[in-house]
Amino acid sequence: MNATGKNKTIKMPHDSDARDGFVLPYVLVVVFVLALASTIAVRSINAAGQVVSELSADLHAEQRLTSAEADTLYTYMTSAGVRGGIDTSYTSWTSEEVVDGFDISRLSPNALWSASGGQRLARFANGEVRITYRDASGLIPINRNDPGPLQTWLQSMGVRSEEAKTMAAKLGDYIDADTRRRFRGGERSEYRLKRREPPTNFPLRVHEEMYHILEWDKVITPSLYASLRADTTLTTTTSYYRTKFLSPALADRLDLDGAKAAIGEVGSREIDFLDAATATVETPTRLGRFLLSTPRGTGQTIIRAVELERSPGAPDQPFRRRVVFEEIVDDGEIIESDTNGQERGGQEQGEIPSFVFATPDRAAQ
Repeated sequence: MNATGKNKTIKMPHDSDARDGFVLPYVLVVVFVLALASTIAVRSINAAGQVVSELSADLHAEQRLTSAEADTLYTYMTSAGVRGGIDTSYTSWTSEEVVDGFDISRLSPNALWSASGGQRLARFANGEVRITYRDASGLIPINRNDPGPLQTWLQSMGVRSEEAKTMAAKLGDYIDADTRRRFRGGERSEYRLKRREPPTNFPLRVHEEMYHILEWDKVITPSLYASLRADTTLTTTTSYYRTKFLSPALADRLDLDGAKAAIGEVGSREIDFLDAATATVETPTRLGRFLLSTPRGTGQTIIRAVELERSPGAPDQPFRRRVVFEEIVDDGEIIESDTNGQERGGQEQGEIPSFVFATPDRAAQ
């Protein structure tokens, strides 16, 4: 106590040192938290930018596919069917020339779009779309309820003979209208016994239904499913083949002479399961499958397969469209093929002609 009677506080030298020692770790923690928050923010911005970029790429790809499909439909609907495909040059054909079977030597270069895997490129300002055309008569109509071709095809893909016969029979029972069980087949009682959904007794609507068929779910693999989807059609309006449009690969799988099938010269003995009256016709049917592919972004491609059917006798519904599939694949898995346009193991073909659409202004979009 001093002379004035007041207490005097004595400052200890170690108090300041203690506070200084506490401030430094606190500052370090704040710096760490700010750095962590900045890192998270940068990553979030990058992720958001990547999402926006992918959405933009998807939007542009969808625009290209939609435009190319619309132009393909217009060309398909307005082009005449000639030997080997369709005439995209809108050449005038006389009745005599039609009877003679269309002399395609009259056509200008690239005017013929081959129905046995012919390709076109639709070019746009933000990319291009590759379009492959195959007539449906060059595919296996599995809703035809004819086990022969499908059984042969399954065996060519490595399925054992007895297993292939069983699969073809069970598919037949699944899609036919009656409830009588065929040999090796399966009807409602067998599905009920195995606690499975009963057969629809109706033609397949999508290829994915095959996984609901007895025995098929045990055998079918992703690669087998992809090949089956490429070589078959679910249409119920085409019940015959035209060997002109059978690809050499599919002809080999059906145990036909691939070279002869490519030029429509397969003999009737070789095609005992075909309709010999229509097998050698060289003009396409009213049903075509179109495979459209376009880049999605870095290293990926969108593939869409659609079937277009012309109905000239129905002005209120001049065509029918059915999406077979749409998928995104890595570019490394896409190699050209004469079977489905997109398959492993092939080689790049020559230069593909550009598509000359009736609406050329689309190329500027």
